[in-house]
Amino acid sequence: MFNKDLLKIISICSLITGGIIGIIPLIPAFTGIAFITVMFLVAPFIIIYMKKLNLIKTLELEQSLTIGGISGAVAFLGFAVVYFPIAFILNLIFKIQAFLWIKVLFTNFGFLLPMVILIALLCGLLNMFSGFLTVYIYEYFKQIKKG
Repeated sequence: MFNKDLLKIISICSLITGGIIGIIPLIPAFTGIAFITVMFLVAPFIIIYMKKLNLIKTLELEQSLTIGGISGAVAFLGFAVVYFPIAFILNLIFKIQAFLWIKVLFTNFGFLLPMVILIALLCGLLNMFSGFLTVYIYEYFKQIKKG
């Protein structure tokens, strides 16, 4: 089904994507958009990207679930590694009210790590669903195109 090199590529692409998305919510108006993007849209992006590069020859529904789970969880971890420290520093320097909850999380570090892991698993689950829908719609249009 998957070899180790393909899983490494999925993980690295997801980590980079999560890191890039982690920069976006530093502008408080885009926080919700960034969270929705990392929750639902990472797996379709990774699947389409890998299909364009021909890293995935055939798309199967089981593969979409695996890619979605891995990409969602890893992307949120990349998101958290970029967003939380920068938001904490911005809150310390500028006292921005939008980042006040980050300061509370860092003062209770015993709560931060389980919360990040739980949300990463939730992102993996939601990206499994969106990856599944991506492959299902792709296969549907492929069947229509065949006639």
